[in-house]
Amino acid sequence: MKPLIILMTAFNLFCGTADFSVKLIYIKPDAEIGLKVNNFASILEKQLDNYNWKFPHDDFDKIETNISINIEKSTADKTYTGIINISSGIASPTVKAIALKKDIYLNEQDIVFTMDYEKDPILDRMDPGSVETLVLFYVNLVLGENFDRLSYTDQKNFRLEGDRYFQKLYEFENILTNATERISWNKRLEIINNYRQNNNADIRRLNAFIYNAVYFINSGKKDRARFFIEPIHEIISRTSEYPMNFFANNFYALGEIFSLENDPKFIKFLIEKDPEHESTYSQKLPKQPIREKTKINE
Repeated sequence: MKPLIILMTAFNLFCGTADFSVKLIYIKPDAEIGLKVNNFASILEKQLDNYNWKFPHDDFDKIETNISINIEKSTADKTYTGIINISSGIASPTVKAIALKKDIYLNEQDIVFTMDYEKDPILDRMDPGSVETLVLFYVNLVLGENFDRLSYTDQKNFRLEGDRYFQKLYEFENILTNATERISWNKRLEIINNYRQNNNADIRRLNAFIYNAVYFINSGKKDRARFFIEPIHEIISRTSEYPMNFFANNFYALGEIFSLENDPKFIKFLIEKDPEHESTYSQKLPKQPIREKTKINE
């Protein structure tokens, strides 16, 4: 593996903002309750937008996150069950050669939470049963995923910036005081444990390499993007399990990155690992030189 001598020194835009969208979907015939739930969601959204997230750096334009909670039914007074869906990613106001997209998807079914829509939400209340704490947990998770991608990869053992947010996840486990709460948080506890044991270190580094390579391609610095081919190839070579839709989200970027190298083995490697996108990869194979025909003197 070649030494990574790349340092992302500066992005073109230094806004460093986080933009949130929150929807609480509760199909109930009572119009008054519906208005109160919508108002609760609107205030929670503003709190997320204005919260001091303490970004590691602001070398990006905007991180967009959509949070949608489908409320299925009420099980008790102000206690509900439902599904939470989150999509997030790094956005850009301009068209890029390789488009940036919201490729971080999280989902949890059969969630149980309390929501007092008669009052304003309190984002950092840290009540294990509240909808605010549920949302805060997943926002820290998606910010960690985004800042993993935004990490500076200037040395072999570079720091993954997502650690700042993943370590915040450990604090949520400390608020669980009984077995019932731990059962309700079962999936979230699995996520916390996964990061604590560093089980997904390779995938996190892979996300950082891909995003950094894309950044340099979009900046017109393909010579610098080429340095990422070998580390990306190395991680994919030894990885057997990928996040859902990994290749669906990254196949175009991977094809563009690997096509920077004239050696066809890299594109053929992608075809082997991701045969569903063979047609796209095949178009990136290096063109074979055309040999001139030898003239025969009669």
